[in-house]
Amino acid sequence: MGQLNQRRQPTSASEPGSTLQVTQTPRGNMDIKPTLLAISNDARAWLKAWAQDFTEAEARLPVPGSRAPNPLAWQLGHIACVEDDVAQLFTLEERPEQLVPPTLRSACATGSPAPDEKTKYLSLPELWALLERTHAHLLAILDAAEDADLDRPPRVANPYFRSLGQGVYEAALHENYHVGEIAAVRKALGKARIG
Repeated sequence: MGQLNQRRQPTSASEPGSTLQVTQTPRGNMDIKPTLLAISNDARAWLKAWAQDFTEAEARLPVPGSRAPNPLAWQLGHIACVEDDVAQLFTLEERPEQLVPPTLRSACATGSPAPDEKTKYLSLPELWALLERTHAHLLAILDAAEDADLDRPPRVANPYFRSLGQGVYEAALHENYHVGEIAAVRKALGKARIG
């Protein structure tokens, strides 16, 4: 039968739902690093598609106490915190620097108090710039890894992230979960549906 090598080119790296590049070896195993990269970038493309048209005022709504999910500003800060946390767990740096500022981390990290009217967020341009940095940092760690490193455990034991490959994958799944939350925020604010 010979070597099977299938490649489907993405229509665009930033287009939601773009096809993934899949390479198969003779045994049928995918090249995992390009697949993880594509999954992560696809999740980011969906986030941008569903969230980039919010105004500063809309990004802080709906008000706490409503049945809608947390505001967009919280969602973006939270995604940045999780990406930064995963990068911190799997970097090879001796003393890695956190990219998310402590004030935003205290408002948006996993386990932080529910947001209220007094919760302070970065501006939308600052949040998007932070997300670009956290995403690039996490993907740089993935890019620098050898295939065997994908099974590397975190620097500190973590109940959610057991290996580098699984951590990158779960961060992308987590981001897509919050895209769904943002869809609910859009609906609560009367914003147009995407897609």
